[in-house]
Amino acid sequence: MYYALLYYPRILNDGFHAFRNKYEPYAKLLAEHIPFVYPVPEKIGWKALENHIWKVLSHWEPFFIHISGHQLTWDNWLIMTVKEGEENIYKLHDELYTGILTPHLRVDLPYIPHIAMGLFSKENYDTDNPTFQSTLDENKYQKALSEVEEMQMDFWRTIESLTLVKVNEHYTKCWDIEEFRF
Repeated sequence: MYYALLYYPRILNDGFHAFRNKYEPYAKLLAEHIPFVYPVPEKIGWKALENHIWKVLSHWEPFFIHISGHQLTWDNWLIMTVKEGEENIYKLHDELYTGILTPHLRVDLPYIPHIAMGLFSKENYDTDNPTFQSTLDENKYQKALSEVEEMQMDFWRTIESLTLVKVNEHYTKCWDIEEFRF
C-alpha cells in the first residue's frame, strides 16, 4: 500500500471528464488532481505522515492557481498545466518533501504541477518503473490534441486543502483518507 497527497480541483465540465475518461487510464481510479506527494510506502507510518503534513501546512494560507494550457511530457502524458500560482505549488511541494519525506523525493522525475489528461504511449504505463522511455502513439495523440484544443479549458481555483489518499500496491483501488485544510 501507498500514501499520496493531492489537490482535487473539482472541475465541473462534462467535456473535460469525457476527455479524461477516454484517454486517462487512471481516470476511474482517481478524480482529477494535482499531485503534491507521489506515492510513498505505507511503512512510513500513518501518524508520522499526518503529523508531518500538519506541521508543513500550519503556516500556509489558501492561494489561487490558474489551470490552463497543456503539454506533452517526456513520458507521453498529456497534462493540463498551471499557468499562475505554480510558484506556490513548487514551494509547498518542496516543503512537504522535508523531514520524513526527504528520502522519498523522486529526483529522477521532473516535478510539474499538472492534471493528467491522457497517456499516449504505445506501451502500457509501468507504475513501478515510471522512468521507462515509452514510444509516443502519434496518431492517437494528434487526435486527442485537436480535441483538447477545441475545448479551450481554463480554470481558476483556490488551493485551500490537500487530501491524503491510500492506494493499493497494484494501483487499482484508491481511498481518500484525510483532508488537510489550510
